[in-house]
Amino acid sequence: DALQGQAMAKETARRRDNEVARIADALKRIEEGEYGYCLACGEQIAAKRLALDPTAAVCVTCASA
Repeated sequence: DALQGQAMAKETARRRDNEVARIADALKRIEEGEYGYCLACGEQIAAKRLALDPTAAVCVTCASA
């Protein structure tokens, strides 16, 4: 049980760190005036996608590729 608890705690920490990094990246894109544009193709990311995930860095087309 202790090992399982450790593994779950590590995974939770990893997910939290990943989310913090995604937020930091989105804030950097805002500062640079590039928020809302796909990092892969440069097209505008749909408003609905950003509403669901404000940290989205790529459009639906590029995310599914």
